[in-house]
Amino acid sequence: MDEETIVAPATPPGRGGVALIRLSGGRSEEILRALAAPLPARIVPRRSYHCRLLDAGRAIDECLAVLFRAPRSYSGEDMAEVSLHGNPFLVEEALALARRLGARAALPGEFTYRAFRNGKMDLLRAEAVNDLVRAHSRAGAVMEFGNLEGRLSRALAALRETLLREAAEIETGIEFAEDQALEPDPGAGGLERAAAALDAILAGARFQEALDRGPRVVIAGRVNVGKSSLFNALLLRERSITSAHPGTTRDYIEETLLLDGLAFRLVDAAGIRADGGDDAEAQGVRRSLALIGEADAALLLLDAAQPPQADDLEIRRRLEGKPRLLLANKADRADAGAVRAIRAAFAGEEVHLVSARRGDNLEAVTAFLRGLGRDLPDPAAAVAVNLRQKGLLEALRARLAAAARLRREAPGAGELAAEEVRGALRLVGELSGETGAEDVLQRVFASFCIGK
Repeated sequence: MDEETIVAPATPPGRGGVALIRLSGGRSEEILRALAAPLPARIVPRRSYHCRLLDAGRAIDECLAVLFRAPRSYSGEDMAEVSLHGNPFLVEEALALARRLGARAALPGEFTYRAFRNGKMDLLRAEAVNDLVRAHSRAGAVMEFGNLEGRLSRALAALRETLLREAAEIETGIEFAEDQALEPDPGAGGLERAAAALDAILAGARFQEALDRGPRVVIAGRVNVGKSSLFNALLLRERSITSAHPGTTRDYIEETLLLDGLAFRLVDAAGIRADGGDDAEAQGVRRSLALIGEADAALLLLDAAQPPQADDLEIRRRLEGKPRLLLANKADRADAGAVRAIRAAFAGEEVHLVSARRGDNLEAVTAFLRGLGRDLPDPAAAVAVNLRQKGLLEALRARLAAAARLRREAPGAGELAAEEVRGALRLVGELSGETGAEDVLQRVFASFCIGK
């Protein structure tokens, strides 16, 4: 990543109404003038100009051209954006023209890297840009936007100030103790408050995957009760193969179901039965049992045409303590005696009659899922933390705990406590990007899409 002017498409590949290409660097205006005309002798920054896209003076499309002057641009450099019709051949032609005029194809994340390098955002906000683009749900996007606005950055800035005060106090105590033969103040209140604030961030971070990718909800049941049919009915498409032959599903299938902007990871698991089936089916059963243990919630599916079986009761036992919804499927073929037996066997729990084939009473399932969503934290208040940040935050928490313990239990170990606090400050710098190896930054920005 160097000082050359760079160019890249900022919209996804393919056909669409509008496509956008962007330039960043010192030659942005020069290249823009060669690409688009007419433009005034003095371009007003941030104003859109209706132009024609030019190839060696020949118009090939209509476009809108905008110039951004440094430092009031996304990257902090001179930038230009050209909006043209979303034909991939036109987009590639415009990019080729810009490259012939002296621009270099941008690397992944290079626009945001330049913004970071030019002080437009810290590393936490830069990562939030990428995480926002890649969010899997509305809730995940809301959470990432909080970081883009600086929620995590502000929390870390406050933590840094606390650590600086503690470091100064420890260092002063050490110097004072040496000069006056006194012990430094053993208080660790500031460190413990900082640790509590960090605990709150880490506790909220545990909900990130549930908010972004959604709770994992497994459809559990014995063979041939209609799990795949229910899976397809909820997704409104034929995703799983269905058959009257028992044991059709040998492995699990997972898909995302979006409901009111919240994602749910819906899993169609292999049917469970204690005996019978070949080796492939037995492996599927083992995986289903593991999924039941890992799931956040479950839809326990029964057959309304048959009385409950031992396998049904075993599955319920394995779901003990998990949020679950009991569904008696095949309501269109229900046997009254079987339904009474099911309700007696599952006394104390409501059993909903449904028909996956006809779509009867599936609103009971969506109501259950909405209830799971209401139990999740508010994404507007949650702090999003990615894997890099989580690892550093956990290491930071360990440093704080060690420093607080030394100050509280070993008042004479001021140097050791000071070193722990200095280590904590280095970790805060790595989180924000103020310190850190260049290869770490390269890995962070390499995960971005081209044009961002």
